Amino acid sequence: MQLYEALAAALIDLEVQPMFGVMGDANMAYVAKFRERGGKFVAAAHESGAVGMADSWSRATGRVGIATVTHGPGLTNTMTALVEAVRNRSSILVLTGDTPAEPTHFQRLELSAFASAAGAGYERVYRPETLIRDLERALRHSVTGRQPVVLNVPHDLLRSDVEDLRTVRPPARHEPVIPGEERLDSALGLIAASNRPVVLAGRGAVVSGARESLIALSEVLAAPLATSVQAKDLFVGHPSNLGICGNLAHGPAGTALAESDCVIAFGASLNVYTSARGELFAGKKIVQVDHDPSRFGWYTAVTDTVVGDVREVAWAMVSLLQQGGHEPNRSWLRKIQTGLSTFEPGAEFADASGSDTVDIRTAAIRLDGLLPARRNVVSDSGRFVHAAWPYLHVPEARGFTAMGAFGAVGLGLAGAVGMSFARPDEPTVCVIGDGGFMMSPAELATAVRENLPLVVVVFNDGAYGAEYHKLAAYRIDPAHSFMSWPDIRGVAQGFGARAISVRKLEELDEVASLTANLDGPLVIDIRLDPTVDIAD
Repeated sequence: MQLYEALAAALIDLEVQPMFGVMGDANMAYVAKFRERGGKFVAAAHESGAVGMADSWSRATGRVGIATVTHGPGLTNTMTALVEAVRNRSSILVLTGDTPAEPTHFQRLELSAFASAAGAGYERVYRPETLIRDLERALRHSVTGRQPVVLNVPHDLLRSDVEDLRTVRPPARHEPVIPGEERLDSALGLIAASNRPVVLAGRGAVVSGARESLIALSEVLAAPLATSVQAKDLFVGHPSNLGICGNLAHGPAGTALAESDCVIAFGASLNVYTSARGELFAGKKIVQVDHDPSRFGWYTAVTDTVVGDVREVAWAMVSLLQQGGHEPNRSWLRKIQTGLSTFEPGAEFADASGSDTVDIRTAAIRLDGLLPARRNVVSDSGRFVHAAWPYLHVPEARGFTAMGAFGAVGLGLAGAVGMSFARPDEPTVCVIGDGGFMMSPAELATAVRENLPLVVVVFNDGAYGAEYHKLAAYRIDPAHSFMSWPDIRGVAQGFGARAISVRKLEELDEVASLTANLDGPLVIDIRLDPTVDIAD
């Protein structure tokens, strides 16, 4: 057996399903053998798309995502998607390889330096007989470090003969850390002394599966529930759910957060968006709970901290508060719940639809009712998120991914492909701007080839919309941000997808019938007015 065959067999043993990638000299041999052995390989159109797919797949499943690309430009093409995965702390393995040992090879690249520049880990296969050990080390590095790892399988090793190798062992997960009662005393003292506490969940709470424990804690404390964007809709349907905390909070949530005197944050970084650049948490007691103590106080100064698995910490807090006979202020929560029960999202703004454009906020609210109730949502970056994130919901937090940890535009479509493979029994909705869509339309061909139940909602203002308003603030003609794209419906149809154009709100109504039984991708091109500022 040669090493490329052994690597393919090891990936099959790991039950890597699927592996995302673009073939080239560095990987085509083991990719071919992987497929011949029954492995699912998703051929992306671009290497950045392959890493974006693996990233989104990993976020949705909680498992290590696998991407493979060739050496040199194959790897450099992944840089933006790789940094996005690093910033999101995603566990993914990027398989690539050194070029042949020839100093003049035109695709040579120092792989470890590239990985370091992206903030990713780096491992390599050193000798044919160490293949399994090196692969296991790379997987363990990705899982325990919660980061992408670039694994170098040198080209010159691929045809090396190897003896029968042992079966690869998947990386073990760490047992959750549970702090002792004495470590919780200080934090619980602050919390119990508060009159208007809020329980705030971040992505770490989603990963930990902490929904039920945090709801139980909120009931003991009579505290409303809020989330960061990355934990969006973790508490959807609960009467105490405030939704997104920070600069995207709706009216009743903003009022409750302003009135609160203590925030207990579970698995949330408390970044500038969640904290509204610090203004939201000013003067409040902040208790931050995370398994990783390096996360404490990174963005926001905190009053106390607890190291531990957020689900287990929440259960421990519930138990200790109940044992102590804690009696919270329930009148404040009842007032908040009353406000939430009567809240109508559309009442917060004046609809600014025009004769041939739709207000994106109105469109998002309408789509929330028209799209299949069981769905996933993957978001690109852009000014449209001010409407898409607050108004377009998912029934389960694992079904939402925002490809925006690096602030890049154009990763959303690849992320939606990855989500579609992670959760194939429900349609995936990709929300993306016209600029982001035109950066990555080739991955629509991947979705068509794979016959994915994917709905791509393109919020099309014919401009780089955020830049339009920033230029206006500079008192520079915002028309410099205008872009003349080809017809997006025609582009989508050219790739083999169904597509419709929406210029009036009532034209959205056919979405319900078009998405009832998806048999492939559907693109919805919604025309917006770039002059309407939805971020006010």
